[in-house]
Amino acid sequence: MLKYLILFCIAFICSLLLTPLVRFVSRKLGAFDLPGERKIHTQPIPRLGGFSIFIVFHLVLYVFSQIDFFYFPIHFLNKINFWWMFVASTLALGLGAVDDFRRMPPSVKFFFQIIAGLIVALTIYKIETISLPFGTISLGIWSIPVTVLWVVAITNAINLLDGLDGLAAGTSFIVCAAMFGITLINQNVGIALVSVILAGSILGFLKYNFHPASIFLGDSGAYFIGFILSVLSLQGGLKGTTTIAILIPIIALGLPIIDTLLAMFRRLLKSLHIMEVDQEKNVVKFFYLDGWSMFKADREHIHHRLLQIGFTQKKTVMILYGVSLILGGLALSSVYFKNINYALLPLFNTPVVNRRILRVFVDMAIISFSYYFAFLLRYEGDFALVKNYYLSTLPLVLVTKTIIFHFAGLYRGAWRHTNINDLMKMVKAVISGCIASALLLWIIPGFGITSRAALIIDFNLLLFFVIGSRSSFRILEHLQATKNHLQGRNVLIYGVGKGGVNALQEFLGNSRLGLKPVGFIDDDLRNQGKQVNGYPVLGTIDSIEKILERNSVSEVIITSDRIPKEKLDRLSMICNSHNIFLRRFQTRLEEIRPTKTSREAGI
Repeated sequence: MLKYLILFCIAFICSLLLTPLVRFVSRKLGAFDLPGERKIHTQPIPRLGGFSIFIVFHLVLYVFSQIDFFYFPIHFLNKINFWWMFVASTLALGLGAVDDFRRMPPSVKFFFQIIAGLIVALTIYKIETISLPFGTISLGIWSIPVTVLWVVAITNAINLLDGLDGLAAGTSFIVCAAMFGITLINQNVGIALVSVILAGSILGFLKYNFHPASIFLGDSGAYFIGFILSVLSLQGGLKGTTTIAILIPIIALGLPIIDTLLAMFRRLLKSLHIMEVDQEKNVVKFFYLDGWSMFKADREHIHHRLLQIGFTQKKTVMILYGVSLILGGLALSSVYFKNINYALLPLFNTPVVNRRILRVFVDMAIISFSYYFAFLLRYEGDFALVKNYYLSTLPLVLVTKTIIFHFAGLYRGAWRHTNINDLMKMVKAVISGCIASALLLWIIPGFGITSRAALIIDFNLLLFFVIGSRSSFRILEHLQATKNHLQGRNVLIYGVGKGGVNALQEFLGNSRLGLKPVGFIDDDLRNQGKQVNGYPVLGTIDSIEKILERNSVSEVIITSDRIPKEKLDRLSMICNSHNIFLRRFQTRLEEIRPTKTSREAGI
C-alpha cells in the first residue's frame, strides 16, 4: 500500500502547488465565471481550475510509470494507449475551455465529445460484452456506439453536477476512491495506480474549490474529469477482458447519473404537451413537443432543490457527498461479494428491515412519491400550480392509505416469501386506499378533487411501487439463483407438467445439486417451441439425440410417472449410448417412526 500512498501524496502536493498558479493565469486571461440568474456565487471567480488537474494527472502518470519502485505493469502506458488517451482528454479539456470563453451550441459540443468517445472505442477500450445479473449480452456491431454513448454520458454528467463549490470535484474524488478499491480487489494494479493519481490531483484542487471557492473547475475541468472517469470505470474490471459488469460503474457514478437522467426527464416534461386545441387552425394536437428544451439549463438540479429547501451550500454539498459515499460503498461491496445480489440480499435479513415500523415508513415514502409524481405528470412538470394543494392534502392521503394497508394485512407477511396471495392483497389494498382517499378528499370541505387524471396516475404508480418493493427480494433471489446456475452439469428435464416445473425450481434453488437446466423435452406437440419459466421446450423424445449433442447434456431427469415403458426403455438405451445419466425426480413423504429404547428392545 506504500506505493499507492506515495503516488497519491505526490499528485496531491503537485496539484496543491499548481492550482494557485492556474488561478493567477486565469485572472490574467480574464477567464471568470460571472454571476448570473442560474449561478449561486455573487462575484466573478476564475474558472480554468481543470487545467491544474489535467497537467498534474498526465505528468505524474507519465513520469512515475517509468520508475520500477511503483510496480506499474510492463509497458503499461502502451497497454492503455496513453498517448491516444492524452489526445482524447486534451480534446475534452479544450472543448470545455472554448466553451468557458465563448458558449457553443449543444450540437457542436456533442460532435467533439463523440470524436473523443470514438478515440476511446477505436484505440483504448471497447465494450464488447455487458455482464448483467441474469447473464451477459454480446454487443457485436453495437460495441462502438455503446462505448461512445457511455463516454459522452459520463462526461456531461459530471459537468451538469458542477453547480456548487466543491460538488463535482468532491464527488469525483469519492468515485476515484471507489474505483481504486474495486480495481484493487480485482488485482488490476495499473488502473488502481491511475485512480490514486487522479484522486490526489482532484483533492489538491479541492482545497481551493471548496466553499467559499477561489477557483472553479469550469467546463474544461468538468469535461476532463468526466472523460477520465468514464474510461477508468470501463477499465476497472478484470484484467484483460472486454466485458463490463455494467451495474458496478453505474452505481459508483450513481449521483451524477441520477442527476443527469432527472434533468433530461424534467426538461422533456416541460416541452411535452399532452393535448392542445389550436383555435386558429381548428386542430387538436396530442402528445407533441413545443419549444424543445432538453439542453436548456435550469435551476432544478438536485443541489438546487436542496438549496431551495433551506440547506446552506456546505450542508448541501456534504449531503450529496454522503450519497456518493453510500453508492461508492455499495459498488465496492458488490465487487467484494463478487455479485451485486450478494451485497443487496443481506439487507432483507437484518432485524431492522424486518420490523414493521420500517415497512410503514417505506410505504409512506412510496405514497408521498407516487402522489407527488402523479401531479408532476398531470401538469406536465409545472408542480407550482398544485404545490399548496399537494402539501395540504398529503397528510390525509398518507394516513388513509397507511391505515388501509395495515388492515389489509400488508405488514404481516415477510417480503422474502411474497406469493400470488400477497400480490392480490397488495392490489386490493391499493385499490381500497386510493378509493377511500379520493372519497375523503371529495367529502371533506376545503379539499375537493383538482384532477381525476392525477388520481388515476397516482393509483398506477402506487400499485407499481408497492408490488415492486415487496417483490424485490424474490426478484434478487431469482437473479442470484439464475446466476449461480451458469455453471454446473447440464441437465435436460423430461416432462412439462407440474413435476417438471417443481424439478426446475428445485435445481435453480438448490445450488448444492450442481445442476444447470438447459430446457425441457415433452411428447405433447402443442408445447413445442414454448418456454416454461424462461426455459425452452427443445423437442420430443424423437429428437433427443440431437438435443443431447447440441447442448452437451450430462444428465436427463424424468419428472412424470405416466411415460409408457417402451419410451422409458428407448430413452434408457439412448442415454447409455451417449454415456449420460438417467434419473427420476420424485417428491415423496417418508414416515419417521420412533426408535425403540434399549428397555423396549429387551436388552
